[in-house]
Amino acid sequence: MVSKSGARDIILSQIKQDFVTPANAIFDYLDIVEKALSKLDVPSDDELDQIKSSCTKLINQYDEAFNLYTNQNSSKSQKSPEEYSELRHNLRTPLNAIIGYGEILIEDFEEDLPESRTRRIIINDLKHIIDLARSTEKAIETFVDFIRGEDVEMEDASSSNIESAEALFKSLGDIEYSISLSDEIKASDILIVDDNKTNCEVLERRLSMSGLKSRTAYDGETALAEVKKKTPDLILLDVILPDINGLELLKRFRSKHTNESLPVIMVSAFDDVDSIAKCIQLGAQDYLPKPINGTVLLAKVVSSLERKLLREREKELVNELHIQATTDQLTGIANRRVIFDTIQNASVREKRKDYKPFMIIIFDIDFFKNVNDTYGHAGGDEILKSFATLLNTEISEPNQVGRIGGEEFLAILYIDEDTAETFIKDLINKIQKNSIEYENQTINITSSGGVAFSNESENASDLVNKADKRLYMAKKSGRNRFVLNNSEISGEK
Repeated sequence: MVSKSGARDIILSQIKQDFVTPANAIFDYLDIVEKALSKLDVPSDDELDQIKSSCTKLINQYDEAFNLYTNQNSSKSQKSPEEYSELRHNLRTPLNAIIGYGEILIEDFEEDLPESRTRRIIINDLKHIIDLARSTEKAIETFVDFIRGEDVEMEDASSSNIESAEALFKSLGDIEYSISLSDEIKASDILIVDDNKTNCEVLERRLSMSGLKSRTAYDGETALAEVKKKTPDLILLDVILPDINGLELLKRFRSKHTNESLPVIMVSAFDDVDSIAKCIQLGAQDYLPKPINGTVLLAKVVSSLERKLLREREKELVNELHIQATTDQLTGIANRRVIFDTIQNASVREKRKDYKPFMIIIFDIDFFKNVNDTYGHAGGDEILKSFATLLNTEISEPNQVGRIGGEEFLAILYIDEDTAETFIKDLINKIQKNSIEYENQTINITSSGGVAFSNESENASDLVNKADKRLYMAKKSGRNRFVLNNSEISGEK
């Protein structure tokens, strides 16, 4: 059960929140109205400045009164009725100005601004400001009534608030709020950039107490050197530095590292909205105002490191999925879809004459069924992997080889007809000499092939068909040979 003193604190917090929420929202709507007026190329009227000034005065007066009338030394016996009336009057005065100037602006804009969607939005926002001011007025009344007779109000009208607060605190107490760090997070490398040695030491101590490792840089040039030496997993970057200001340093980091690869949390005593917005806009992931709260520091640091770790895992997964989608799982070379796409693209480029002519070869391992029957499918797999490795070694970029099914492979090579015969003859001999060791046995194989040149066909499909027919001719002629358009190349006997 919440104590009487605790209940009073709960109610006061609620009373202050009921005031602060609409009062701060007035500033938000004023900012929105100003931006909308600038789009219409309409200068901000003096009335807007008056509303801002009145709202600032209202909040300052309320904060002063709240601290004065609710501190532990405050007593009802020390305050006269006139004092409460004066307090109510002082708080209402800027409110009346907000409402009054808001109504004047609505009338002016209804008369002067041409009908448009933006005009309607501006007027509606001004009406929201007036409504918020009236909500603030109700909060002021509640505040003054409370401090005039806090015991009675606290026990009667506010009993439901106390019960709600009790339930809230109980539920908060049931939430596990401790921050646990995985071994991966503990292994992270954090760079602290601050010209104040004490600040660096405090941050280092706070992080090390949670098992995190960090290094320091006391100026911008050192920070750049540290990042160049080894890219950290996170940077805590002070805005004010002796040589390069933090914002300029952040820009330099972002010129070479993305937000994902190098998260940066800005640290500064400037905690105004504009400063925070500029840091975020320039690529900071988060912002820490000074003095730094240890719990908030750890929460933001861990959150940034976890996001980076998750992004890296996601990238690895995407790469893995890409490999699975484009690679033959047994041999590790390009799969059927990729190699056929390559031929299709090369054929289109050939028509544009911005690529060299090319040829394709379809390979088929000779008597592969006998290999499987003799050595089993495991032995056959070893033959396929060894054959793919050899082809991939001999047919290097920009050329490409892929497995198109079973014991068939297809390659695209950007070489002309004059050098093709020499290349093919050398390749046949290397295939013959390639020995595969399997279960203490040495296996040698041969291959048949069909060759077609890009200038023989108008499209990729016809080109593949020509190569396939020539492969059939090579197998029919006795295998261990490759058939071109006008010739046949055999391996060594």
